[in-house]
Amino acid sequence: MKINLANIKKAKKLLNKSECIAIPTETVYGLAGNAYSDKACKKIYKIKKRPKNNPLIVHYLNSQILKRDCSFNNDFLKLYKLFCPGPITFILDLKKNSKISKIITNNKNTLAVRFPKHPVTRNLLKILDFPLAAPSANPYSKVSPTSAEEVITAFGNTCPPVLDGGKSEIGLESTVLDLSCQTPTILRPGPISKTEVEKVVGREVLNPNETVETGSPSKSPGLSVKHYAPETPIRLYPSLKELLSLAPSSSENLILIPSKKSLPLFDSYSAEVMYFSETGDPLEIGRNLYTSLHKGDLLKKKTIHIPLIEKTGGIVEAINDRLRRASTI
Repeated sequence: MKINLANIKKAKKLLNKSECIAIPTETVYGLAGNAYSDKACKKIYKIKKRPKNNPLIVHYLNSQILKRDCSFNNDFLKLYKLFCPGPITFILDLKKNSKISKIITNNKNTLAVRFPKHPVTRNLLKILDFPLAAPSANPYSKVSPTSAEEVITAFGNTCPPVLDGGKSEIGLESTVLDLSCQTPTILRPGPISKTEVEKVVGREVLNPNETVETGSPSKSPGLSVKHYAPETPIRLYPSLKELLSLAPSSSENLILIPSKKSLPLFDSYSAEVMYFSETGDPLEIGRNLYTSLHKGDLLKKKTIHIPLIEKTGGIVEAINDRLRRASTI
């Protein structure tokens, strides 16, 4: 759906009826439904074919509305003031009188919440009487979509209505920070780094790099051993140097490298070679990561060969996390 007032109102009507739609955010597109409706939340899990033990992130307009459902502390207030709206998700204690569907939380007493920055979704939240449960708008464990076209391709004929807000600005899922435990803990790395969080809260933040086996309970989405994966198998290398020495050069393979600047290194290869960015800038790589995986998958090669990003700090940890979870061999 094009972004105009009529379609925003149409989206509201669908959501009021416990239907699902796809919405744009600054991170990736989300499959959204009324977070207070069991019916809507069941539809999200069904459309995505998502395991029921995997909780959903709920999107709010602001912290005043969140007060209906969650308790929060000084750490939350400091982080909210600096980073929200934006690409950070908080795990908070759920109030006993909250109307949040228990399907979302897998009957846990915590809730994953965030405040999206994208103006289209914020305008939609302003006219709704409920927050939106919205995991990424793709079949479970597959590559997340960063455009309306990628949502439509992912779901095909079963695709729900999509509010087209253009390409996602960041292109990677939010940082997930657990504030329901004694020490703040990053459960999923994302655009906001551990160092940035520590500067705000004034103490050490844990970063266990957790993974959760299928069927195990979890506080956060995105922790499965296999996640964010295209259909084509991915072989991951610790560095570009190792990829150059070990990756096959035959045309049945795709080599996906961080920067266009490294293309001359592959002049002797008959394999297809693509790149995530023009310059190797981590923010550019993050923005293009999923789109590149989508494009690479459409080539139907035997294997996609990718090196980890060798820079450190900032968003690099999140990029490498997604690549590790997407790799299958």
